[in-house]
Amino acid sequence: MILEKPTRIQQWYFRRWVPRRFYEELAEEGLLYAFLQDHCARLLREDERFRQDMYEILLRCAPEPVPELERDLLVELCAALSYFLEYTRPWREAKP
Repeated sequence: MILEKPTRIQQWYFRRWVPRRFYEELAEEGLLYAFLQDHCARLLREDERFRQDMYEILLRCAPEPVPELERDLLVELCAALSYFLEYTRPWREAKP
């Protein structure tokens, strides 16, 4: 989803001087997912670039698997597969 006007969080996140290491340190401490849900929930929902970046950091830097992240990724996968099945239904149900 493309936002018309950047939110304050987006403006803050995408400035050059914001250290990217901040998110990695939170992930290494096991706190990034909770931080994102508490402080960046709207940005996480609406900005795919931010969401993918945070998911990648969580997968790479978290000391142990994050069950909530895995659930979110499975929900996205299920939605994509459901769309695929609906899109291909005419070809799958066509009689030869």
